[in-house]
Amino acid sequence: MADQCDTLQPIPNSDETEGSSIVHSGDGRIKRRLSCSSERNSKTAEEPSMTCTLLSLQSVSDDSNSEIDEERRTDSIKINVESNNGTDVKGVPNTEEKENSSEPSDIIQDQTETEETSGPDDRKDTNTEEQDAEVVRKAQEEGCVDVVFPGAVTHDGCYRFVSEILKCILYQRQQLPMTYDQLVYSQKKLQTSKQERGAVTRRPLHSADLDLRKCHQTLQELEELLQQLEMLFSLSRVPRVLLLMGGSLILPKEMYEVNMEALALAAGDQSLRASSCSRQIFRTLFVADLLSDNNPVRLMPTTVLAMAHRECGVGWFRPKLQFKVPTRVKNKIITLSTEGHGAEGEDWQDYVWFQAPTAIKGFTN
Repeated sequence: MADQCDTLQPIPNSDETEGSSIVHSGDGRIKRRLSCSSERNSKTAEEPSMTCTLLSLQSVSDDSNSEIDEERRTDSIKINVESNNGTDVKGVPNTEEKENSSEPSDIIQDQTETEETSGPDDRKDTNTEEQDAEVVRKAQEEGCVDVVFPGAVTHDGCYRFVSEILKCILYQRQQLPMTYDQLVYSQKKLQTSKQERGAVTRRPLHSADLDLRKCHQTLQELEELLQQLEMLFSLSRVPRVLLLMGGSLILPKEMYEVNMEALALAAGDQSLRASSCSRQIFRTLFVADLLSDNNPVRLMPTTVLAMAHRECGVGWFRPKLQFKVPTRVKNKIITLSTEGHGAEGEDWQDYVWFQAPTAIKGFTN
């Protein structure tokens, strides 16, 4: 056979101009068509999810040379490249991803709205409830109530705390038929009404008159005690006060203690207001429910003892050098302290107990 010379001639004006070429043999008997992917498709092949187009090489036999090229040779190479990571072609939006991507933002927005609606007030309420629960637990299990002030207080403030706690205990333990302030108001009202009537004639005593006399006597004793306590607080620091109800000094029926060893003292300009501290005390006592008791309570005398410096110079209180706090009765303690101030550095060796010479006798209507 004669040597064949193949020439490459592109076919213009065809749909496959960009990707097809025709090879003609020298003698015009054999035609070959070469098909390949276009340049545009080859660019997109760089994307991992595209598939390369079919590259085929076919030999077409001429009708005039059917005997020589009886066999048709067709070589086909098919290459498919697919991405294993399954990423999409650039520039093609993925609706599902958009929907999924919007979900985290919605969740974050919902969380933000929840935090905004909850706010610091809800967190504060939660902390308050937890603190109140701890106050109740400690009062029930240990018989102790802790009241912590954010700053220092004055000597006069300490006296006001003790006097108000004493009045509250007498009323809560049913030693007074009404609060101290109500008793004072009713006593003054009765005295005023008697003076207006101007009754001079004597008449037999009735039960109402006897109750009035008991009320007057109790108020006089209580007022004298409060005045002497105020004097004691002005002469010395008073770290502890005891209220013994019923029985004796060695074995009382009930015992309450106001502990102020960890209180920081300061001048009036650098101290807290006594009224705000009193509200904090009675709110804590109300939550703790320390003074309530289901058992019936009878009338009994209340004796007050206060610890002060042995050389304070007080004359009304009697020193009790050998007194020891009873241990065979449950002591209910109200501890008043200042935040960040401890009682470890204080020296109480020169402090002794002083007893009030008169006991408060309760009464009922």
